Amino acid sequence: MSQKPTYIIFGASGDLAKRYLLPALTNLKYNDVVVPISRKNYGNLKNLIQDVDNLSAGKAGKIFHLAIPPEGVPEAVQIISHNFGRENIKILLEKPFGKNLDSAQELVKYIDEYFSEEQIYRVDHYLAKQSLAKVVTEKWEKENITSIEILASEKIDIEGRVNFYEQTGALKDFVQSHLLEMAAVVLAQSFETKNRAQALKNLEIVCDITKHECVKRGQYEGYLKEVNNQESMTETFVSLKVISHDSIWRGVSIVLSTGKALSEKLTQIKIRYKNGGVKIFDIEHEPRAYERVIQAAIEGNHDLFISSEEVLQTWRILDAVQKTWEKSSHDLVIYKKGSTIDEVMNLKR
Repeated sequence: MSQKPTYIIFGASGDLAKRYLLPALTNLKYNDVVVPISRKNYGNLKNLIQDVDNLSAGKAGKIFHLAIPPEGVPEAVQIISHNFGRENIKILLEKPFGKNLDSAQELVKYIDEYFSEEQIYRVDHYLAKQSLAKVVTEKWEKENITSIEILASEKIDIEGRVNFYEQTGALKDFVQSHLLEMAAVVLAQSFETKNRAQALKNLEIVCDITKHECVKRGQYEGYLKEVNNQESMTETFVSLKVISHDSIWRGVSIVLSTGKALSEKLTQIKIRYKNGGVKIFDIEHEPRAYERVIQAAIEGNHDLFISSEEVLQTWRILDAVQKTWEKSSHDLVIYKKGSTIDEVMNLKR
């Protein structure tokens, strides 16, 4: 009898499950204990799980991977708790974890009512990239560093994902999770969740956001027509500067930038030194990163996942930006498809 946990995917008909989760589970030889669930058969969930339990892995526990929109998470957590209890269960959550600081606090509090923090695995597959792991092993002359730039440039546009992107935008889609988590790894020189959380606690935007001194948002030409909303203020580009209050990084400029429909596809960490030297880490596309995500969850390794403390710290950092953007519309620049990050940065409203 197999001792593998039963792996249940909520949202199995979605793009994430089809492109990454199911292939990863196949490569890990978990086919025999995978239960794909879509909304149309939620009502039969308990019977489906019991069938798998009877055949294979009931005693090895259950892993629920919630590959669903964030607004569906509370209901799914409640369904799992009410139908299967709380013992020997792990839950994987996909980003975004809330939509702002208040909603993230509410979501963390809600989930805590049903499951412990040790049972929750918040996925950021960038943490499972082997190319990011190389950054931690690098020996740096920290006292000679002048700036750290973390860039994520994409050539593709929103590719028809209108509903998702209109509700999300670049800040929530990429900055709150991937870029800030990469920054935490760089600044902590560690993958341990407690060290990353401390690095995030030290980060802050300290300029006057209303004067656009350290935050820039943009939208590519044609986006309004694509989403059929001439009033949309959804950003497809964002760049912001933060500082760390950690004495090790005092005086070091930290810049996070991301955008869609730009001139090239790349994810890079650039370290600039006082002598003019530049060290570049290319964070590569790794299709099998989700295999490491799933394996880490099975093994109970939380260092490849985001803690609730990290989630709250990332939203804290961005809170003032979000509140400013809600009240202002005159700072959004429009850029041509195929622009470079520098070209967008130099645009004036």
